Amino acid sequence: MALSTISGQQRAVGFLKRVLKNEAVPHAFLFSGMSGSGKLATAVEFARALNCLTPHDHDACGTCGSCRKLDEGLHPDVVHITSDGAFIKLEQIRELVKRFRFRPFEGKFRVVIIHDAQKMLEATANAMLKILEEPPEANLFILLAAESQMILPTIVSRCCQVRFQPLDDSIVAERLQREEGFSPERAAAIARLAEGSLEKARWFSGQEQTAGWKKIIERLESLETISILDFFPMIAEWAKGRETAEQDLEFIRLWVRDLIVLRLLGDTGRLTFAQNVRATEAARAVPVERLFNLYKRVELAMQGLKVNANLQMTLEGVCLAIKDFLYGKGNWNSFSKRGQALSL
Repeated sequence: MALSTISGQQRAVGFLKRVLKNEAVPHAFLFSGMSGSGKLATAVEFARALNCLTPHDHDACGTCGSCRKLDEGLHPDVVHITSDGAFIKLEQIRELVKRFRFRPFEGKFRVVIIHDAQKMLEATANAMLKILEEPPEANLFILLAAESQMILPTIVSRCCQVRFQPLDDSIVAERLQREEGFSPERAAAIARLAEGSLEKARWFSGQEQTAGWKKIIERLESLETISILDFFPMIAEWAKGRETAEQDLEFIRLWVRDLIVLRLLGDTGRLTFAQNVRATEAARAVPVERLFNLYKRVELAMQGLKVNANLQMTLEGVCLAIKDFLYGKGNWNSFSKRGQALSL
């Protein structure tokens, strides 16, 4: 592989190739952008190009000894730092510092790739800052993060920033067809859900996720007719699945997004989650601002869950908002279906 094989990030790749051409390599980069957009692959290919023994057109040849070692995960001068549990810990940086006593073993540069740099603890970040303030010779640091705002500002100021954009749906779909063997129709549907992330596309394509979102959509589509007596027991049962809570809210967010697309474009061909006729009819009838407010409610709920908000109350709030914003406040049956049957 080589930098030229990276898809969908022409601006970032073009900039890095100019850096190689001018032989003016900064001591640190910050690659920011959503997961699955190609940050890690680009970091690896940049490391390959830096240490390639027979580079061509300011890119790696892919066949020399250095390139082959990188393919096999055996290159001694490409170091990956990943989180130890939930965080990147101070001891990991201390171990890294020990390597700086020696020059790179084989390549021109020792390239240190720090995955999810936003996971550095405060002490870890301060240790990293000290390294960047006095960078060791022939060492290059590439920090990967979702957003630069998630990193200590003093670290960001010492890095050359490269922003990665979400991938086009066509690129994601093509990769799914080529690597996973999906049909063009299925690949296109999953690519729309992935929102520019190949990692998310692969996750969505799993059978477990497909079954999961279908179950969630059934619950959402039952909200129009559910009684107040059935509503709270249903939410209480739903809240028992704490391990899938973030996934469930992500599916709800995408369901609402489908309704917004329908409301704005009137295009049912682009719907993946919102298939219920009554839900789509309701979405066509309400002001689009109401759907955007609902979308914001779901995003706020997702943020709250990340800081340990009560799951049952979170789900209640989201589902009540759906009944309110989509179907109207008065859309409650007084009795459960069982109660209605007994009253006849």
